[in-house]
Amino acid sequence: MRQVGKLNNDVITALKLNMAPGTPIYIGNSNENHIKKRHPFEYDKYYNKIPNIISAPDYIGLNPKDQSIQYVKEFKVDSEYIRVAIKITNNNKCFVKTLHLLSTYNAERYIKKGTLIKLDNNYK
Repeated sequence: MRQVGKLNNDVITALKLNMAPGTPIYIGNSNENHIKKRHPFEYDKYYNKIPNIISAPDYIGLNPKDQSIQYVKEFKVDSEYIRVAIKITNNNKCFVKTLHLLSTYNAERYIKKGTLIKLDNNYK
């Protein structure tokens, strides 16, 4: 297990989370293997960018089904939206659950609906 980021105050405030700023975000071997197996394209292209996606997302949101934190980064060169989902455990630990492409259609629909909130990226 290794740390790939931390929750910052802007994300906590925007999503109304009951979490402490600086809470570490980890990825474990099982989650890394899940991404490698289920999302091989994303793993090869974006796995090493997870810390950047978490530290400087373009959009954030909460998944209404499981309350996982959604960090979304738009890679304009390739016109791809990449989502990193963070699960919060019962004891307030944060783990990367998955990494995958988000279709442009869905990303724009979530943005319009307000499910994804635009961030300024002026924080770290």
